[in-house]
Amino acid sequence: MADKNPLEFHHWYSVFSKDYKTHLIDHSIRRAFRDSLGSEEDYKDPKWPPNSAPPIIRTFSLSKFFRLYDLPFKRAAPLLFQRLRNDTWRINEELYADQFDHRMTPVSGLGFSGSLFFFTKDRSYIVKSVGRRFEYTFLYTQCIGAYAKYITENTKSLLCRITDVLFCFDQHLGGVLGMSPSHYIVMENLLKEMDVEKGWVKWDLKPQKFFEPTRDLIPDKIKTEQAKSGLADAMEDDRIILTKEQRHELWILLERDTEFLETIETIDYSLLLARFPVSKNPELKPPKPEAWITGVTSADGKYVYRACIVDFLWNVNQLQAKITRTAGMLLPEQTVTTQPGRYRREFLSMVDEYVDVFEDLEDLEASSSGTT
Repeated sequence: MADKNPLEFHHWYSVFSKDYKTHLIDHSIRRAFRDSLGSEEDYKDPKWPPNSAPPIIRTFSLSKFFRLYDLPFKRAAPLLFQRLRNDTWRINEELYADQFDHRMTPVSGLGFSGSLFFFTKDRSYIVKSVGRRFEYTFLYTQCIGAYAKYITENTKSLLCRITDVLFCFDQHLGGVLGMSPSHYIVMENLLKEMDVEKGWVKWDLKPQKFFEPTRDLIPDKIKTEQAKSGLADAMEDDRIILTKEQRHELWILLERDTEFLETIETIDYSLLLARFPVSKNPELKPPKPEAWITGVTSADGKYVYRACIVDFLWNVNQLQAKITRTAGMLLPEQTVTTQPGRYRREFLSMVDEYVDVFEDLEDLEASSSGTT
C-alpha cells in the first residue's frame, strides 16, 4: 500500500531534514507511476509525446516555482518505454508498477557524480538522478529515440536496460538551489541479489588512462572513501574465465554495442561486471540460454558473471565534454581524448585484457598449477 503524502505532516523546519527531503523526493517520483499510461489518443499535449522524447521547453509558474522537492514528474516517451518493457524485455507490467507502490530505499556510494540513487521495492530497479545539463540534454535530444530503436533491433544488447525516464521542465526553487534534480532514469538492477558474504564481487571498468573529470580533477583529500569506491575500477589479478565460444559471443555484443555508442558520439561509459561463486549461490543458476544480463557461467563452472554497459550519456558535442577537452590541453601528462572512436578502441582493448580463454578443463588445470 502506498504511504501518505509527507507534505501533509511537515513543519516549517522540515526542509532542513535529510529524511524529509528523501521522503518527499521518493513520493514525487513514485507519484508518476500511479496513473495508467492509457493509449496514444490520450496524449493531447505536444510537450508530452507518448512515443518520443519530450521537447526541452522550460515553463514558469509562480505557484510551482517555490517547490523544493515535491515536483510534478512525468514519464518521458511513456508508450515507447512500455513497448521496450513488454515486447523486448518481457517485463510484467503489473509487477513493474508494484515496484513503485512502496517507499524506495535511498542508496549512497554508487558513484561520484553527485547523483541521487534509490532502490525500488525488492532492489529490482535503480532510480538515478540525471543532474548534469549536458547529460539530460543529450538524453532528450538524441539518446532516447536512438536507444529505443537500437534495443528493439538488438535484443541481446549489453546496454543497461533503461525502463523509464522521468522529467520536470517546470522551473523550481529546488532546482535553482541545486537541492532537487528534475530528471531521473530507471534502470534494471544487475546486482539485485548482491551479497558480499556470499562471495559477490563487482567492478566498474573503464579505460584507466583516459582523463575522467570526477577522478582526475578532484583532489584525493576531498574524496571520501565511499565516493572513491564508485570511481572506475581495475580487475588487477582477476580475470574473466570464458570458453572460446563464450568469448566470441561476448565480443560480437561488445563490438556491436560500442559501434552504436560511437555512432551517437558518447564516451566515458563503463562495463559493470559482477561475479559470484556458484557454490554459495545455488539458487541463482542462470536461465538457459545463458545471457550476460542474467548470468553466464565461467569456463571452469565455479562462477557466474553478469555484465552490462552503463553511463553512456557523455556526448562529446555537449558543452561539458568540450570543457573537458579544453581542460585536457592543460594536463599534458594525461592521455586525454574526447574522440568516441578512440575511446571505443581503448574500451574493447581493456575488456580483452581482462578475458582469459580456456578450451577445456586441461587448460584450466594447467593454468592453476602454473604449467603451460
